[in-house]
Amino acid sequence: MAEKDPRQKHLDHLREWRNKPERAKMLGDFLPGQFKREIEKPYKQLATIAPVWMELVPAELAAHTRLESFSKGVLRVVVDSSSRLYELDRLLREGLQERIITAHKGPAFRKVQLKVGAVAGGAADNT
Repeated sequence: MAEKDPRQKHLDHLREWRNKPERAKMLGDFLPGQFKREIEKPYKQLATIAPVWMELVPAELAAHTRLESFSKGVLRVVVDSSSRLYELDRLLREGLQERIITAHKGPAFRKVQLKVGAVAGGAADNT
């Protein structure tokens, strides 16, 4: 068997030395921006609001709500029934919203938006 051409051997050696090794494929490599935008940032924002929400909203109502998202100063909250939505809306209009806004020390927060929807397990899922 004939040996490789020395010039080709030298080029192969240079390729091994100069080319960077291939990186291991991880989840963070595929979706770094999307992960940060859709999971990490919303989690951090809701983590600062959740304790304030649980403290100021009556426990019987808070158990039937889920903090959905927080963006552009609007906290979106899902309530499990229209009757509880009405009751929570009434409380917010009577001053609860202003108390939550002043108690919150995180990013700019200006209003709470409510909607009827599914709340996981029928209990509060606020993180």
